[in-house]
Amino acid sequence: MKLVSVLCCSMLAQALLAQPALALSFDYRIGATGFTEDEHGIVIHAHEPLKLEVRPGGRVWPPLVVDDGGRIYAGGTVIDALSGRVLQAAGGGVIAMPYGIQVAPEARGYRFRNRATPGRDCLLPLSKLNAGGGKPALQAMKDANVAFASSPRGVVGLATHFGADGRVSGYTASLIDTVSCKVEHSTPLGNPDLLVELAASKSGGWWITGSIEQTLLRSADGRRWRKVALPAKVSSLVSSYAVNDKEIWLAAAQAGDDEDRPYMLTYSGDGGASWASLRRDDPLLGRLPPAWLEGQRRRATGSD
Repeated sequence: MKLVSVLCCSMLAQALLAQPALALSFDYRIGATGFTEDEHGIVIHAHEPLKLEVRPGGRVWPPLVVDDGGRIYAGGTVIDALSGRVLQAAGGGVIAMPYGIQVAPEARGYRFRNRATPGRDCLLPLSKLNAGGGKPALQAMKDANVAFASSPRGVVGLATHFGADGRVSGYTASLIDTVSCKVEHSTPLGNPDLLVELAASKSGGWWITGSIEQTLLRSADGRRWRKVALPAKVSSLVSSYAVNDKEIWLAAAQAGDDEDRPYMLTYSGDGGASWASLRRDDPLLGRLPPAWLEGQRRRATGSD
């Protein structure tokens, strides 16, 4: 599927219409830390409140991630969700990621720091990710043409590349050694969908979500990727969460949704062999991953 880059943004915006309406602000919590969100931004009510921007198409900048241990990563700030205490506040355009990784976009690429090797950093040239489009590294991240996700097993980068005509020509997932800034393995993914999300969890590996063709790609090692079969009724998929090899959550629209399905959440406990669409007050909501931001948003807006 070939899409003009401007059209990509338009289609992503349409896909995100499946999310709860953000015309009015709403509140939710991660641990004991409150979030207030509307169509323009997100305020994290930590001991030192933090404001994030919601960019066109629904992208949050700087990136917002919650890890399995209850730490909130918002740009260079790390917050303990249980206490609201700021654990780290890095400046200079640094973006903190789970498991001791930091990345700072520079003119020539991305500078990584790894907690395992204090005092050392390295620069990964943008060209090593095969990321085209001629955008500076910072803008490529803001536009989601380059994204990173860290797990205990390492860091994966997802790059969008473009043809001479400006159309999206494909995607590449790269496993990155953040000590040497070498790409250990690159996996061309082709152009399977409009890919809108790269994410990771401690036991679920990495996954990539596509919103138009309803695509979920998963990898345990950052090298080999497989497509997960999704339920036929899912449409406008915007987010996924893999707790482990068995438990997978989807946030999307569903054909025939009604008031009994305000959350638009779908769950599999067997790795995608079967799926359950969650209804209001469904007991499965008690197992919603606390670190899954999209799930928490939907539960907040579907509880009225």
